[in-house]
Amino acid sequence: MDYVIKILGTPAIIIAFIAFLGLALQKSSITNIIKGTLLAFIGFVLIKTGGSILGGVLTMFSDLFTNAFGLRGVVPSNEAIMALTIDKLGRPAAFILFFAMIINVLLARYTRFKAIYLSLHLIVFMSFSVTAALVGLGYGEQFAIIFGSVVIGTYMAVFPTILSRFSRKIIGHNEYCIAHAASSSYIIGSYLGKWFGNTSTNVEEVKVSDKFSFLKNADVATFLTMFCLLGISSIFAEHAFLDKMLAGKPYLVWLLEKSATFAGGLYIAKKGVVMFTEEIVPAFKGFSQIVAPGSIPAVDPMVLFDKSPNAVLIGFLVSFMAELCCVALFPFIGLPVIIPGIMASFITGGSAAIFGNATGGLRGALIASFVNGLLLCVLPALVLPLFSHLGVDSVTFADPDFTFLSAIIKYTFGLAH
Repeated sequence: MDYVIKILGTPAIIIAFIAFLGLALQKSSITNIIKGTLLAFIGFVLIKTGGSILGGVLTMFSDLFTNAFGLRGVVPSNEAIMALTIDKLGRPAAFILFFAMIINVLLARYTRFKAIYLSLHLIVFMSFSVTAALVGLGYGEQFAIIFGSVVIGTYMAVFPTILSRFSRKIIGHNEYCIAHAASSSYIIGSYLGKWFGNTSTNVEEVKVSDKFSFLKNADVATFLTMFCLLGISSIFAEHAFLDKMLAGKPYLVWLLEKSATFAGGLYIAKKGVVMFTEEIVPAFKGFSQIVAPGSIPAVDPMVLFDKSPNAVLIGFLVSFMAELCCVALFPFIGLPVIIPGIMASFITGGSAAIFGNATGGLRGALIASFVNGLLLCVLPALVLPLFSHLGVDSVTFADPDFTFLSAIIKYTFGLAH
């Protein structure tokens, strides 16, 4: 079963297959089929590679930040909680993933919700969170599979379609849309930006003095952001902890290298996104004509990062600050402390700011990313007791869509059971 989950949950394999099938259905030449299939696969692997590099630096920063400021609490990590519960939840989660994919395609074929969700690794996590929530309330495995398949399959088609109303403003067309586990945050942020923002000031058009013109380069701005975050945290870290992290390297060299590694990871991921979208979108048309006419691919929000580099950085920092506010506040209101998930802050915070900026300019970006940060902490804290039966008190599920759905299950099914 573990092997089945790994195969079904490997996006690059699914993407390569869709690209191959789409090009073959279009009767492309053998050369184009091979080229398109491999480039789609390579592009997606580059996204994963860049993400791993980003994750490595952000995990190190998270440890450094925790040591510097004495934070202790629950860590939101989808990968960690899945690895720790795969023996308990792996079987029903695999079935949910399989049936949800079928339901998604059927809805894309026969309803107005035309999105086909391609970020399948996120659906693996969602399958685990739904199973864990229902089992925690005392429901059986069979009910969890049926309920989870229907709800998640519907989610896979509906949420990207709703979000496409806003993503098409950013992308400029509707040939693809966005599929992510923080779609609820992006939708909320988009509406808040629309209601309370001001489109007269676009984040990407903020004037920068010529003295700071180097900040207009996204790679340089990313480097300097991480340089500042690591530098400030290292000042307050314990000397023994910092020495262990430096591993004998001069402090300045370590600081420069880690900041450059982070910027390089984002650069690799963005290049992978460009390569991936250039191949998968045309190929998907051939696939959709047969499987679900009129459907569109729903892909990872990192496809937007190159379009709005300023929003990504602002969203990351504002979302992270909102999470720090929650860390300071939660002990006084009886909620467990949720340690800021730096990777989630970066991906979801940056994406939320992009959507908020599209509907409400700079103000919309600030509002959307701040609300995103609140959701990253408040929702996991509210549903944490629901996962106590798993015996993994130190970690929990991270992304808003997982915890949002778990909260709905808790406060509806919990009352009825």
